[in-house]
Amino acid sequence: MTDDAPTSMFPTDKPLHILCVDDEENILIALKRLFRAEPYQVLTATSGKEGLEILRSTDGIGLILSDQRMPEMSGAGFLQAARELVPDVYRIILTAFADADAAIDSINRGGAHRFLVKPWNKQELLLTVREGLQRFLLIKENLRLKDEVAQWNENLKKRVLQQTALIRKKLEETHQQDLIRGTISNTVTLMLGELLEQRNQRLDKHSQSVAGLVEAMAVTLNLPQPQREELREGALLHDIGLLGVSDRILGKSEETMGSDELAEHRAHPARGEALMAGNEELRGIGLMIRHHHEEFDGSGYPDGLTGEAIPLGARLIHLASFIDNAYIPESGSDAKFQLTRKLAAGMGRRFDPALAGAANLALQEVLNAPSWQRLVVEKELLIKDLKVGMVVSREFFDNHGILLVKRGTRINPGILETFRQYQKSILMNRTIHVEKSSMGDG
Repeated sequence: MTDDAPTSMFPTDKPLHILCVDDEENILIALKRLFRAEPYQVLTATSGKEGLEILRSTDGIGLILSDQRMPEMSGAGFLQAARELVPDVYRIILTAFADADAAIDSINRGGAHRFLVKPWNKQELLLTVREGLQRFLLIKENLRLKDEVAQWNENLKKRVLQQTALIRKKLEETHQQDLIRGTISNTVTLMLGELLEQRNQRLDKHSQSVAGLVEAMAVTLNLPQPQREELREGALLHDIGLLGVSDRILGKSEETMGSDELAEHRAHPARGEALMAGNEELRGIGLMIRHHHEEFDGSGYPDGLTGEAIPLGARLIHLASFIDNAYIPESGSDAKFQLTRKLAAGMGRRFDPALAGAANLALQEVLNAPSWQRLVVEKELLIKDLKVGMVVSREFFDNHGILLVKRGTRINPGILETFRQYQKSILMNRTIHVEKSSMGDG
């Protein structure tokens, strides 16, 4: 390995600095010479007091390298004060070989992350500084993501409240209080699905496929219609927690992620459940989302549930997600056969063996013509002619521009009744497009 650090290791859009503090000018000169080829600026101070002034007045300092033995203020004392000013900055102490007590003091008092012995090893010091800056940047990125998710949640709440208030007012005008709860739930689900589609089309496509597979399995299991509708909504939203994960992590498999990246990625089921927590109608969907990465033998996450302790919806979504991710149609005519073998290998370990039959039937039916690949034949209907079970083929907005139904939504009794109430006032002459194959009349 050479002394030259790749410039791609650190971002180029914002300045990044390290601060070297030592009361000996020749030491500072040697450090500047050592770091001259590195992709960051080296700032120097000859005392702890001067170092603190630089920390107060300069942005972008990611690492501090301080000598221990300095007059007036020791390295441990300086790092203790520095930690209060810039707690996320990586801190390294330089100390003489014989000063073991001083090194311990710098860790206990100053929160030093590392200590190195003088005279330093050139290569060791370079690598330690690079690793320290990488850690600093990772902390900053995690904080940025947390702020982004918090802002996203706040904006979502505002949008939900605005649309909920408008819908509540319209329903109250028609004296249909019993429809309010279901309509609010439908609105939240539509908005979250729309945000998922806008954030990442690949995630949206995966969610649509998983929903189709889950729905097919629910039909085979002869589950009641209301439960099938909830399962479909849960499948559409199962990866909603990934909205807060960076594109850099989304593009990786878990096998190639670092420990911090893996922890960030594996937080998405709990994050997704949290988005549902504010609406009582979506609590069941929230549990599906939280547990869709649980394994039947208890080796999954986030809670390590086993067997039937895992909600049925989560077990179905886990199966459907595996099927969609593992299916490679380009592999030839036996692609589905290979997939059934993979499924069989996972039964009892990863998947509920009681669902094997439904899963195999679903993959044979649904994977023949995924909804995003097939040609949809539409028919335009008046609102009054809609029926339960029909699938909407285009986004449908009311006269105020509010999205009422997302493409791919299957009409259920609650949506149908809501449409009828709207029709009495503002949708009298409107039409809607549905998939002809879902009409049941050929």
